[in-house]
Amino acid sequence: METITISTKNHETYSSVSNFFIDYYMTEANGEYVKVYLYLVRLLNSNRAVTVAEIADHFDSTEKDICRAIKYWIKQKAIKLEYTSDKVLTGITLLPLTARATKNDSETLLSMLGVDTTADIAEDSDDTASYTDAASTKASSKKRNTSISAGSRSRTLDNSETETDTDSTEEKPEAITVPKKVKYTPAYINEKQEDDDFGNILYQTETYFGKPLTQSDAEKLLYIYEELNFTPELLEYLVEYCVSIGKKSCRYIEAVAIEWFKNGITTVEDAKIASKNYNSIYMSVLKQLGIPNRVPTPDETRFIDTWYNTYSFNKNIIIEACRRAILNNPQSANFNYVNGILESWYKQNVHTLSDIQKLDEQWAANKKKKQTGRASSNNQFNNYQGSTDDSVVDEFAQLFLKETNKASDTYSDT
Repeated sequence: METITISTKNHETYSSVSNFFIDYYMTEANGEYVKVYLYLVRLLNSNRAVTVAEIADHFDSTEKDICRAIKYWIKQKAIKLEYTSDKVLTGITLLPLTARATKNDSETLLSMLGVDTTADIAEDSDDTASYTDAASTKASSKKRNTSISAGSRSRTLDNSETETDTDSTEEKPEAITVPKKVKYTPAYINEKQEDDDFGNILYQTETYFGKPLTQSDAEKLLYIYEELNFTPELLEYLVEYCVSIGKKSCRYIEAVAIEWFKNGITTVEDAKIASKNYNSIYMSVLKQLGIPNRVPTPDETRFIDTWYNTYSFNKNIIIEACRRAILNNPQSANFNYVNGILESWYKQNVHTLSDIQKLDEQWAANKKKKQTGRASSNNQFNNYQGSTDDSVVDEFAQLFLKETNKASDTYSDT
């Protein structure tokens, strides 16, 4: 067989990106930061000097934004700055990247292959338990710093917006009080924008939303940052997570943040475990109701959000309600039917599967009591009928014959 030659008319050049960057660094970084790093790799191969202003012009961004990205990669030990002895910046050096140890590598691979690893995660360790168990355990073991620091901050407490944790399930013996909402002045918010970390969060959120943030949006993010004490990394992940599920709303971001606070979530790793389990609830509900292989509709999502966030039911309880809906109404079990079950359980202060079992036992006892009363009533009726002896029957027969004869005589006379 003759040999062949492979050629191309493509004369463009290529940049080599470390697989470690793709596997470990890129997955946790803001998309804007990733673009800046990749452009630095591109400039590395160009062998030409460049300024921060030129990089900003390339992305149609500000120099401050580029500096934030560079600072992020310095913190990640992916790059470092080179200075002269007089502290004059002369260059940026890309550092060798390393694999970051993670116990969830195999889990990530299995998830990519479509294998449900939720059960395995719960068995591996306390750090990778299900959302309810792990989060509630952390909630009872960690003390959150919720004090309000003094300083130049000008703000007022909004006493009408106080939220407390009313969940008293067996898994959460210690209630956690959510800090009061805060009204920040525009001047204070402007001052906080000079904080590199918080300023970056505002920029990131605006980028994801595709529009400027309102005063109310900035207040909600600042409340999460200062009163709930979210680290910049955790708050950044929270924003990215909410946007990834189609929730471009600071009100929704704040609601999720409060739930994470209640459940003792303080790190990005904890949040990833929680959000993965939360997403699995959507899929599990659809599968249980016989609606696989599609994402939930907005109405279905609102139902599940209510069950999970408002009612604070864990996955096991929600799936149990779906199972009962199918058993009781197999032909037309739907979200409204399931919602009726869960709403009833919520009103009866159900928190665990054992609570449901107690309700079942109570219902069975009441049913048996009613059946016993009905049987007693039927026996009395049967006794009354039994007292009708043959003489009474004969009497009725004689009256019937008498009336029949009278009618016959009358008919003959006419």
